[in-house]
Amino acid sequence: MRLSIVIACALTLFAGSLRAAEIHLSTENTASHFQTRFLEHYAADLNTRISTHHFSVLHSAQAFKDRDVAEALSGGRVAIAAPGIWHLGRFAPDLNALLLPGFMGLETQKVRELVDGTFGLALNQSLEQKLKVRVLGKWLDLGPAHIFTRNQVIRTFDDLKGLRIRYAGGEGNALRLKAMGAIPVLIPWPDVPDALDHGEIDGLLTTTSTVASASLWDHGIRHAFFSHSYYPFYIPLVSLDIWNRMPAQMQTTLTTAWANMIDEGRDLAAQDQKKSIEMLIAHNINIVEPDETARRNERVLLLAHQDDMANTIGISSKALQTLEQFAGQ
Repeated sequence: MRLSIVIACALTLFAGSLRAAEIHLSTENTASHFQTRFLEHYAADLNTRISTHHFSVLHSAQAFKDRDVAEALSGGRVAIAAPGIWHLGRFAPDLNALLLPGFMGLETQKVRELVDGTFGLALNQSLEQKLKVRVLGKWLDLGPAHIFTRNQVIRTFDDLKGLRIRYAGGEGNALRLKAMGAIPVLIPWPDVPDALDHGEIDGLLTTTSTVASASLWDHGIRHAFFSHSYYPFYIPLVSLDIWNRMPAQMQTTLTTAWANMIDEGRDLAAQDQKKSIEMLIAHNINIVEPDETARRNERVLLLAHQDDMANTIGISSKALQTLEQFAGQ
């Protein structure tokens, strides 16, 4: 029932003349996840600026799973969403460059420098053209992605060999896990707790914030290996069909509100990462953090596969060259 209501609102809201209606922002994350909280803050801010409509967040995949939301945006079946880059590379292949080994372990500010610059702008333009969406502005951090396991203690990268590791999406993630000797298993986020409960996977590639938001220690997660595998972001998107039916002033309000809040959102992401690590410790999660030498050595080993990965995924030579220059390879 909720899905039919979302689609009906999206289709009727901007059909012909603009009418007052509920405008939904979709996310598959739980209510406690920092991304959901930030989107709710954004919606609340819009409600103070735009009196003709009401903005609200549908979390926990009440509307769409994030793997499906890009196409829902493209078709005008939902108004606004912020899916992760790992879900969007199939529409803009160069986005997968951010999942390649060259980005493994890079510092937050270093990665932001790239995605906030001309490279990120080109990726935005590619998404807008391929998906019929509008990018609202700067991307929202999720934070470094690590490996979390149920029964197996991961002390070194070699310990990942043979383990069934869930990944959320992104062919680059699958290829990197394979190169590390793991068995990548694609499972949508809402289905992860059941997969853990039924022993379908040995662990997952995700962030401390995401583990804490779903209390995955209640589903068997006991160990964390801080691999710094890549640095994921969320990209804020608006359905182009709906965007084009908005008055110019409303369009400006959406983009200005996001621009005014994104730095706060990125700070919230960093704070949530710290808090979530404290929660892992409080729930007796065993944390192993490989030293800089171990991470560098693993990155060097994986870089030997990078060109083949890029060719398999269809990443352009220009994007690959930009990555190599930026990461100092």
